Amino acid sequence: MLRGHTFRTICSAPLQSQLEFLQISRSYSSGSRNQNEAADLADARSWFRNFSPTTIPERIGQTEYVKSSGPGGQKTNKTSSKAETVWDLDALADHVPKVLHQGLRDSRYYVKSSNQMAIKCDSHRSRTDNKKETHKRLFDEITKLYKARVPGVTSPEQKRRIEEFISSNPPIEIHAVRGHADRQYNMKWRQSLKAQKRRGQKEALNNARAEARKSAVRANVEKQKAALEGKSSKAPMK
Repeated sequence: MLRGHTFRTICSAPLQSQLEFLQISRSYSSGSRNQNEAADLADARSWFRNFSPTTIPERIGQTEYVKSSGPGGQKTNKTSSKAETVWDLDALADHVPKVLHQGLRDSRYYVKSSNQMAIKCDSHRSRTDNKKETHKRLFDEITKLYKARVPGVTSPEQKRRIEEFISSNPPIEIHAVRGHADRQYNMKWRQSLKAQKRRGQKEALNNARAEARKSAVRANVEKQKAALEGKSSKAPMK
């Protein structure tokens, strides 16, 4: 009963939900092949729970100051308040989980030629505040990378439901779900074609009506012209 109810529930769900369930089922069933990746993700989640602005040691960042052209009044161009902080990627990688290393290389702050993360700031008049802002931007960037690359943990209840479904349904029924999704897609595709055909027929009908009206107008003009010529030929000669 549970098996049939689960299958009917999945089939009656929206197409996107069916595809998501299939992806979860495949990733869960192939978990034994991805144990290393799962361990890396677990390490990243554990690390992120304690991640804070002080996680990255300030000493591994090197900050230089130059004259700023940003806000700050007359003092702006007279003092070197603009901060540019760089972090050697190899040193930074020691404090960041492995699953985020490629994300750092793909970051807008990454400088490939020097293998560094480089962040500039001239938002404040104070060089100290600008330096703090560069460190904050690095913290925000790493946080964004984590949320984009590390998925949430599947709850025990979700795992139990997936285990029950996989154990009680042979592969043929998984294919049946996919077949159902394919049928829904094909049905929507056919409906779209029919709608396009109807629009084409309507347009052709409107064109035919317009052409018929033009023909009727031309015929009426020719008829009036012939009538005028007939009257002219019957007029008496003076």
